[in-house]
Amino acid sequence: MKISQQKQFLLVEPVSKTPYPPLGLMKISSMLKEQNKRCHVFDIVGTNVPKGLSRVEAIYITTLFTWDLDAAIRTIHFYSDNFPKVNLNVGGIAATLLPGDIEMQTGIRPHIGILKEAESFRPDYSLSFGRHINSSITFASRGCVRKCKFCSVSKHEPQFFIKRNWERDIQPDLPYITFWDNNWLASPNLRVDCEKIYRIGKPVDFNQGLDARLYDIETAKELSMININPMRFAFDDVRMENQIIKAIKLANKYSGREIRVYVLYNFEDTPEDFYYRINLMNKMKVLTFPMEYRKTSASKRRFPGKYWNLPLLRALKLSLLFYYRRGMITTSRRSLLSIYGKNPREFTEKLYQIFEYDKNLKSRKHPSSA
Repeated sequence: MKISQQKQFLLVEPVSKTPYPPLGLMKISSMLKEQNKRCHVFDIVGTNVPKGLSRVEAIYITTLFTWDLDAAIRTIHFYSDNFPKVNLNVGGIAATLLPGDIEMQTGIRPHIGILKEAESFRPDYSLSFGRHINSSITFASRGCVRKCKFCSVSKHEPQFFIKRNWERDIQPDLPYITFWDNNWLASPNLRVDCEKIYRIGKPVDFNQGLDARLYDIETAKELSMININPMRFAFDDVRMENQIIKAIKLANKYSGREIRVYVLYNFEDTPEDFYYRINLMNKMKVLTFPMEYRKTSASKRRFPGKYWNLPLLRALKLSLLFYYRRGMITTSRRSLLSIYGKNPREFTEKLYQIFEYDKNLKSRKHPSSA
């Protein structure tokens, strides 16, 4: 059967900002192929009409970061204009968080939350959305038992539930498995999941991190039987200090894997608080990923928290970009002290110095704007 005679569907990612393809669209592809035998599914990033696309039945557009909503809006308008009679579906995280913005600017009411009819389908790994895929992607659980004020998971996945058949998502010829669970350690199915992972025998990465508050000695022993690499935790609040220290010590004792810790900033913390946490992690010889809190907004500009300001936020980003690989603070003690100082006061001083240097550099490059 010729492509022009087949039912055609177009799956669109407005912008590509992560190394992973859009899982929701990959599941939708499998659903469409199951419901429409011998159909042809096109995948694309951005605004373009794929070669061979002529009789499209429906278009599905995903969204991710709210600050990229303008690109999503442009993408929706592009496909609405080029295919005015085609059913156009919009969903994803940004659409769930800012549905009114999309409807007001496009007239399309987006889907909010998980698309339940597609959730049970395995991802279609034949669609790469321009990426080189080397890892299966799945969830062993959805949602989170926590209701952290800075987190939007409760809006996108309001119910915590386990997925008993996640292994169906695994692609046999891919060497790794990436789990996107928001709080896997809260799952009552943890032991069963570990047994499945052990039988599959592939290295796994719980990319969103493990809850240090739930990582006790029994859990550490259970997880030591599987190849989690790296071990990821989060140090979102200085009040979690005792739990994160305990989790790191247990992980060192029972897993022996590389440890990486997400460190939230620009929420209710101070710069001094942030320095204390990254300094503590550095002393414990673990890698840290500073994670900037950004309020739910379609604007690309930064919104400083109560105790932060734009110069500090920009300088911190610049320091991570130029001094550290992929924004990750290494375990080198010398590097941290050299870049960020020996105490909180030196930390803010060095950030202001970085900001002023960058501002002067821009002035020399563009003297008319000085």
